[in-house]
Order: sequence, then structure tokens, then C-alpha cells
Amino acid sequence: MLRVGRIPYLNCEPFFSHLRGVDLVPLNPRALGRAMAAGTLDAGPLSLVDFLSLEGNVAPLPCGIATSGPARSVLFFSDRPLSELGGAVIGVTEETSTSVQILKLLLSLKYEVIPRHWVGPDDPCDAVLLIGDRAIRALKLGPPFSHVTDLGSEWVRWTGLPCVFARWGVLASVPETERLALEGALSEALDRGLAGLAPIAARRRDTGFAEDEVVAYLRGFTYRLGAEEEKAIAEFSRLRELLENERC
Repeated sequence: MLRVGRIPYLNCEPFFSHLRGVDLVPLNPRALGRAMAAGTLDAGPLSLVDFLSLEGNVAPLPCGIATSGPARSVLFFSDRPLSELGGAVIGVTEETSTSVQILKLLLSLKYEVIPRHWVGPDDPCDAVLLIGDRAIRALKLGPPFSHVTDLGSEWVRWTGLPCVFARWGVLASVPETERLALEGALSEALDRGLAGLAPIAARRRDTGFAEDEVVAYLRGFTYRLGAEEEKAIAEFSRLRELLENERC
């Protein structure tokens, strides 16, 4: 039985509510990427940065997590606008690399500001990046800072392309028959999950969203990656390389 990473965030629920025939292992995005790199996990929705770092060792599946508008759970809270964050101390989530990379691209290449320090999300700071259910709860319970920036919306406005946060991958060592079986099971599970968002909403009110808000939130994501998402992934890779070259 394939070992499949299950990210416990609300926006992953449509994948997993009806996925059967696999051994689901609950992990946050960063831990999932490490497990895939170590070969202790066979498949899962990899953070895009982790997927790209594992290219050649993982085969892509046509599913992921992307948005063409607000993500509503990848939120940057700050005491001033992004354009004024030069010299700031910025706290970032330790649960994923992709959202942190998107933030660094925006600050460096779009706003041309250089923070003074990067720290953990619970350290004293002038701004903090939170993702997933923790970001939703922070927004619902009262943002820690006066400015709230949705990185999904910010990326889309900047590039004109969707914002891709995750891509499903399977270890290249997994036999093709098992990979195809997983792809079919995942597609069927996703169809059922998206067709039945109400039960998910009734079960997952732990973030502070009301049931109708959960449904609207999940409908805001693209779970099957198409041509526009592929362009967005290519642009993300190009901008990462540009930023790396500027640092040299």
C-alpha cells in the first residue's frame, strides 16, 4: 500500500475526504517534502519549492493547489505596507518553503526592499507570514498587525498568472501501475470531494469559518493544474533564478 502524505490544512480536504486504498500519513508541507526526499513517503501534495527540488526523483500528477485570486490562508500581517518594509524584522512560517519564497520574491523584485532579519513566526517582529488554518484563525480572531496582504492576490496582480502553492508528486521508483492507480483514485476522490463540499464544511469549522465560508473558501482554489498553472510554475522558477543571480 502506498504511503501518501496528508496535509491537515482545510484547503487539502477535497483530496482526502474520499481517498481510499492508501496509507495516509499526516504531515505539514515541509515535513512532507523531507519525507519524500528521504524516500519514507511515496506520494503527496508537495509544496512547489519541494517539488521543484525533487524533479527527476518524483513524477508529477495533474493535481495541486493554486488560485487565480485570494488564497485567504496565505497571509502576510505587517505594521506597514510592503513597500515600507526595508530594514524590518520579518517572521515567517516554518511549515512550508513556497509561501516564504513567494514573499521574498515580492519584497525583493516587486517592492525592492531588503528586510533586516528573518525570524520564526513567534519571535518579536514587524511582520509575520502565516499559512493554512493558523492564518485563517489569525484573521478571524483579530490580525496581529494592521496591514493584511493575501499573497495569492499579490502574486496574481504582479504576474498576471495563477499562484501555485503545491503540486502532487509520486516517487519515480513507484511502479507505473501503482502510480496510475493512485492518479485514478485521486481524481475520483477529488471529484467526490468537490461535489460534496457541504459535509466538509460541516466537519471543518475549527478554523473559525462558518460553513458557507468554508465552501466559498474551497471553491476559490484550483485543484487540477492546467496550462495557465504550468506557465505560473515556469514563471516562479524564472523569478527564483533571477533573485538568486541578483544575490551573487
